[in-house]
Amino acid sequence: MANILILGGTKMARLLASHLGQKYNVTYSIAGTTKAAKLPSYCQQIAGGFGGADGLADYLQEQNINLCIDATHPFAQNISQNAIKACAQAGIDVIQYARKAWDIEAAHIFTTEAELTNALPANAKLLLTIGGQNITPFLALTQPIVARMIEPPKLDGHLLPTHFNILLSRPPYDLDAEIALMQKHKITHLICKDSGGNTLATKLTAAQQLGVKIYMLARPKSPYNTQLFSISEIVTYLNKRLFVSPV
Repeated sequence: MANILILGGTKMARLLASHLGQKYNVTYSIAGTTKAAKLPSYCQQIAGGFGGADGLADYLQEQNINLCIDATHPFAQNISQNAIKACAQAGIDVIQYARKAWDIEAAHIFTTEAELTNALPANAKLLLTIGGQNITPFLALTQPIVARMIEPPKLDGHLLPTHFNILLSRPPYDLDAEIALMQKHKITHLICKDSGGNTLATKLTAAQQLGVKIYMLARPKSPYNTQLFSISEIVTYLNKRLFVSPV
């Protein structure tokens, strides 16, 4: 039976692990301080990272991993680069479970945080939804900000300005709640990443309905040669690679 390591931390990754774990030995990994995922008992789970590419390569070899699937967030570039390097060292294949970018005509797309922040009007009221790991470039803003994230922000020694309202919450978010949040804080601009996916995030739908401007960070180019966009594509890939599942 094939041993598969899934680099996770997303809903897509959890669903993939739950599906593949019925036929393969699946280990689900989450980096950093993210709380353990809710997975079936047949999926093994590890947390905390591997200590860079070399540590991951050692793990892959020690655990006889046959395939690594990177199902992390599209912006988790460090993890992806480490995965590619580690799998090359260990001599195993690595693929990306990818999301297609969102197609929103009304969105203003920016390639850098500096480009985005410079374009914001002085009287804007902001809903910042880029997570807690990348908040530093936005700390110099003077506009009132509601910053929503799952875990407390990583400030790297910086002080949190008093006009930053940190809102800790975990998705999913329904449309009515997103509309109510934006109306409560009189939000004029939504700042987010192009996380992508098969369905549009409810925050984007809410912003479009309310006329809130969408300022979006463009996703970095994927470093992977093999990108698959659905569980069925991954199953087909596994079958073609002749990974053995139980009878």
